Amino acid sequence: MGRPLGAYDSDELDRPDLNKCPDCGCFFASECCPLCGKPCPPEMQAGNRAAVKVKKRRANGSGRVTFVDWYHSWWFIILMLFVFPIAGIVLLVTSPHKRGAKIAVVAGGAAFWFVSTFGFHIFFGLMNLWAPPPVDTSLTKGEYLIACEVMTPEEFYRNAGSLKGEFVQLTLTVEEAMPQEHDSSKYNVYYLCRDPNGGEFRLLIRDCVQDTPQNLLPGDRITVWGEGAGTVQVYDSERFGYTAPCLNVAYLKR
Repeated sequence: MGRPLGAYDSDELDRPDLNKCPDCGCFFASECCPLCGKPCPPEMQAGNRAAVKVKKRRANGSGRVTFVDWYHSWWFIILMLFVFPIAGIVLLVTSPHKRGAKIAVVAGGAAFWFVSTFGFHIFFGLMNLWAPPPVDTSLTKGEYLIACEVMTPEEFYRNAGSLKGEFVQLTLTVEEAMPQEHDSSKYNVYYLCRDPNGGEFRLLIRDCVQDTPQNLLPGDRITVWGEGAGTVQVYDSERFGYTAPCLNVAYLKR
């Protein structure tokens, strides 16, 4: 069958080979509009009408509506990435979403996981490394040594609670080094010490000397100047907890 004398097609923007009715917009080949019967004015006849600019369609637009299954919706994929990451990744890969959006979701999820897992540890680790030493650094060495009160290990042991923050001088013998691996601060090495005169009292000293680590060995006889830290708990190499009065050492002499 041939094309009818008159046609109205919304998908066609213009038919330059046909006349056009100015009232109803119908294209026709005869002298009068087949819909309303009005004659076609000269300016609307074929060959006399101004060219109509055709709008370009977007290259990435297909003009079709894409239906996405509920389990491929963004809200469900993101929920599954939190609740069950493996299932969330599978849904993300098999979803019809654009590749760029998938990459953005994966990158954002990886960044969130890294920050939530390691961010706080890194932050507090850096804060501990930059934290000031737990001893008074406003005094010179001479002033510090003079301010310390000479005590026996027994006196310090019996009065550890009241001596917290007080300047004390002790003479001790090292028994064991106790580095605290769980402590990320710079001053995380403790030493278990005893009375060099054979007493039963055992104390802890914390290496807070600012110059270099002391690297004390069992049997070393030392004199320390520091500040009482109260009673603390540390762990040995076998993760056995040991609680004893502690002295934060600012200066040390073998």
